[in-house]
Amino acid sequence: MTLSLDFGIIGIVPWTPPKPIDPINRRILEELAADGRLSMRELGERIDLSGPATTERVRRLERDGVIRGYRAIVDPDAFGYPMLVVIRIHSAGPRAAEIDRVARETPEVVECHRVTGSESHVIRVRVRDVDHLNEIVERFWEFGDTITNVVTTTPVVLRDVPFTSPASR
Repeated sequence: MTLSLDFGIIGIVPWTPPKPIDPINRRILEELAADGRLSMRELGERIDLSGPATTERVRRLERDGVIRGYRAIVDPDAFGYPMLVVIRIHSAGPRAAEIDRVARETPEVVECHRVTGSESHVIRVRVRDVDHLNEIVERFWEFGDTITNVVTTTPVVLRDVPFTSPASR
C-alpha cells in the first residue's frame, strides 16, 4: 500500500519508504560529500573496498537517487553577485504557480520554496547591488506583499544532513 500526496507542484507522487543505507554506503556518502572528485580507487582505499566494488555501490546510489549529482561550488562574488537576499512573499494560493514561474525565469533566483505560515514563498536571490535588488523584487510585487532581507553573514553554510539516522543520535 502506498500513500499518495498531491502538493500541486509536480502532481501525484506515490510515497514509498526509503531503503535503509548500510554502513559501507554511509561511509561512501560521507567521503563523497567531503570530496566529490575522489577517484573510485581512492574512495575504495578509504573505505576498504576494491575499486570495482566501490564503483558498483556508487552507481547503485546514483541510480537509486541517493546521490543526486556532483557539482562545483562557485563563488558568486567572482561573477559580480556579492549580495544574498531573502525575499518572502505573502500571496493567496491561486497565484503560487505564477510566482513559481517568475522565480524559475529569473536567473538570479538560486532557490525558491513554497512554505507554510504567513508567507507562501521564500526565495533566495543573488544580486549585484541595491538597484539590482529593487529590479528583482519588483517582479514579485504583483503577486502580493513582499518582505526582503539582506543576508549580512552566513554562520552555517549549506551542508548535508547528518549521515546518521535520527534514531541513532
